[in-house]
Amino acid sequence: MNALDLSPGASDRRMDAARRLFGPSLPARQAGALESWLAVAERGPVRRSDFHPSFFGRTLQFVALLEVLEEGDDYRHAIEGREVMRWFGKVGAERFSSLYAPDHLARLRSFYRTVQMTGRPNRKTFMVLSMDEEEITFSQLVLPAMDETGRVRFLAVVCDFPDPFRRIPSAPLRIYAPWWLLRKGTAKDTILGDYNWR
Repeated sequence: MNALDLSPGASDRRMDAARRLFGPSLPARQAGALESWLAVAERGPVRRSDFHPSFFGRTLQFVALLEVLEEGDDYRHAIEGREVMRWFGKVGAERFSSLYAPDHLARLRSFYRTVQMTGRPNRKTFMVLSMDEEEITFSQLVLPAMDETGRVRFLAVVCDFPDPFRRIPSAPLRIYAPWWLLRKGTAKDTILGDYNWR
């Protein structure tokens, strides 16, 4: 993946595109995270070190921090917030290419690559099914962080679940590869993950 243009004009265009994500359909926790990203981006490129607990505030538990691996088209979780784990189960540091089913991986890759290639936040809504045919709808706001060379190396994924009071899936989601479904059991993992943020 090539380095991004860090000139003032290119940075302004990225920020303008990010501001267009605001609107009545943007959930409050994603709006707050986007405001934090814009506040940092106004001063210069957003770095991994900017993604600290106060950056996300109370939204921290809904955030997963992804590391973009060297080849640029694979990822792994660096940190998983506790609500992310409660809904999806604890994933750990497995590469996405071995963790997810091919169709879901393709959707994630195409979405995340737009953020990597443009260096600007993006948002997408997903609908997935559990093994018990439960329909789960959620959205992801993805915020990029660049390294010193201008490449996007980390993605902060801010999840929003439209109905936060409904029960979490009672069976593994079909988004996972078959081997992971066998290992995963149910998605009821409530281990606290927020303390891993540095």
